[in-house]
Amino acid sequence: MKIPLVFIFIIAIPILKFCFDYYQYKKSNYRRQTNNSFISVCFDKGLNGEYHLYRYLSYFESIGCRFLFNLYVPINNEKTSEIDIILFHPKGLFVIESKNYSGWIFGNENNRQWTQTLPIDYGKSNKAKFYNPIMQNATHIRAIRKHIDATIPIYSVIAFSDESTLKNVTVKSDIIVTYYSKLQKEIKYKLSTINNYSMTPELFNETYNKLSQYANVDGITKYKHIHNN
Repeated sequence: MKIPLVFIFIIAIPILKFCFDYYQYKKSNYRRQTNNSFISVCFDKGLNGEYHLYRYLSYFESIGCRFLFNLYVPINNEKTSEIDIILFHPKGLFVIESKNYSGWIFGNENNRQWTQTLPIDYGKSNKAKFYNPIMQNATHIRAIRKHIDATIPIYSVIAFSDESTLKNVTVKSDIIVTYYSKLQKEIKYKLSTINNYSMTPELFNETYNKLSQYANVDGITKYKHIHNN
């Protein structure tokens, strides 16, 4: 029995896409740094969001910037601050909180809780509260600040998946709140406004090395983070 050509294409295209995505992932710095398996990145929503966000920002590696992922930075009393991504640029650090959410997002910079609204049926929706990511990232930045040179600027970034819609999000400060796909442009614009600071190569490398010890941590550190925070 002859198999229809269209049927072969239907089967082949997803396989080819999987192989291409796997190849892209295998050669990425994200994989080399985190040691996360391709399967875990495919099926873990948080890791999947971080990887896709890295893909959108990988341009910065071509101009000498560096990344760290999944850091557990010590605060005090065995507590740690879990940070998704740090982009190291000579003009400063961009501390990025990744939110791989869908649905409508509502929030104000000064409100402790934001709201995610998801449709569940015709004319009906489900609302879920989550901690203000701007406040969350401020905690991350305070933790980082204790470990690096006080003169280095740190910029707060909140990035939401393109599967979400920032329906009513109010931010009056210079904190970046945007979508994954728009973040590269937002960071480029931010950098264009910074003319009075640049790290020396020595300070850049020193800062990266200091913080890199808190990335790719073992299971015990992750366990303590969950139970001590």
